[in-house]
Amino acid sequence: MSRDETNPVVILSGDVWHIAENGRSSTIAHCGKPLRDRRAHSRLSTVGLPHICPACLQRYRQDFKL
Repeated sequence: MSRDETNPVVILSGDVWHIAENGRSSTIAHCGKPLRDRRAHSRLSTVGLPHICPACLQRYRQDFKL
């Protein structure tokens, strides 16, 4: 498991942090939502699990078997 898999880029879209499919250049969140109102980017470990979109987090956990 690489650093990107264990600590992916997250994008603040509106008021919700989403896990980015392909890093900062992503236009679609891990949950499938378009990232239109991109306000900031960070890493999952910096933002913290409680602040991540629940749908992104569920899919992330399924994809990486966490």
